[in-house]
Amino acid sequence: MIIHTLLALLRTLTVIAVLASLLLYNYARISCHWHWRKSESFLRMVVIADPQMEGDAKIARLGKRAVVDLAFNDAYMRHIYSAMTKPSWGHPRDWLESLKEAAVSSQSAQPTHVSILGDLFSSQWIDNTEFETRLRRYMSIFPASVENDHPVLINITGNHDIGYGYDISQERMDRWEGAFGLSNFVQVVKIPGSQQHVHLVALNTMLLDGPSADEKLRGQTWEFLQESAKIKEQYPDDKIVLLTHIPFHKESGICVDPPSIHVHSDNTIVEQTMLTPNSTLWILDHLQPDFVLNGHDHFGCDVIHTPSWNSEQEKYSWTAKRTEGEISLESPVDTTYRKPVREVTQRSMMAEFGGYSGLFEIKSTGPCTGKEPAVNDVEFHYTSCGFVTDIYVWIVIVIDIIVVTCWGIFSFAFAAFSLATSKKKKPTNEKKEKLL
Repeated sequence: MIIHTLLALLRTLTVIAVLASLLLYNYARISCHWHWRKSESFLRMVVIADPQMEGDAKIARLGKRAVVDLAFNDAYMRHIYSAMTKPSWGHPRDWLESLKEAAVSSQSAQPTHVSILGDLFSSQWIDNTEFETRLRRYMSIFPASVENDHPVLINITGNHDIGYGYDISQERMDRWEGAFGLSNFVQVVKIPGSQQHVHLVALNTMLLDGPSADEKLRGQTWEFLQESAKIKEQYPDDKIVLLTHIPFHKESGICVDPPSIHVHSDNTIVEQTMLTPNSTLWILDHLQPDFVLNGHDHFGCDVIHTPSWNSEQEKYSWTAKRTEGEISLESPVDTTYRKPVREVTQRSMMAEFGGYSGLFEIKSTGPCTGKEPAVNDVEFHYTSCGFVTDIYVWIVIVIDIIVVTCWGIFSFAFAAFSLATSKKKKPTNEKKEKLL
């Protein structure tokens, strides 16, 4: 009777463990999906920020516990990245379509891009040996697809990668760019059915506000920014998506992090939560991005920068307000006036912040009437996707371990019981044989 009761409890616990594991493994697919069907959006970007991979310093501080913790964090981030980039990821209607089709192109269902918006590692102070160790771990978690460059992996540098203005150096820049590519670059994506393009502008915001410990590096960044500002001058109907690490300036209370800049005695920046108002206004007025994605604030933030024309000063002034609800932002076709610019600060991928990522997509809404030659308008959409904090993952892991252990104990006990029973029956059988 006791055995049957224990077996029933174990079966119940097994069902719970299996369901919990399946839910955890497929949580991303259940909770979040692309807003538009894969046939509608021509750019689909998975957005990740601030993984901040730790390493030797944590091991020196915590010992063997840190080794387990680092392995867990790597597996945690690897699962999120894998789930977000799986070919089956998509709009629910696409799943129904796939049931009707004999085969579905896995490439068409994948994201076209993945952007990781800075602070790839947890410290700019690590030596070259530790840098190479973390780089190998990073590449195992976020593998860059080389086949057809799909999806394209875009790495943005952050303050924990190269430092702020106070401690930035040419050596750190060379080390980072040697591993991850240029810190300032433009990638062009053609808008289907038109001669227009979307320009993905990656900008190193650690070298915007100054002075810097290396003014030559800062000058190179500003030269790049000024050159990128010519895009809208030469191609006014093209679109710009700005990818950075440090967010734009906003008033206190709009985001979790208030605007704050700490400087050294030589006025170089030691720490900053946002860009200065001057740098922010310059980018909005001259680069004229249509959408902005960045990281740095681990809690994330979503705002709309709204322009208003100041006739006395003959320039735009900008007001930032939190985005309310889920919106799709259209990009202006009429370039004689400015439309609001949405800035999404991606919440951190770290486990303590819920393992967040985002889905950013662009679709063409077709030719706009009254424009010669034909100009296609585009629409942007961003979806925030959370995972679960590390405590819930550990709960599922512990339950699974308990279930496996219990089944092992039960199997061993059952085998021992069966063996003992068979030995008791054996003498009785021998006696019967002798009587015969």
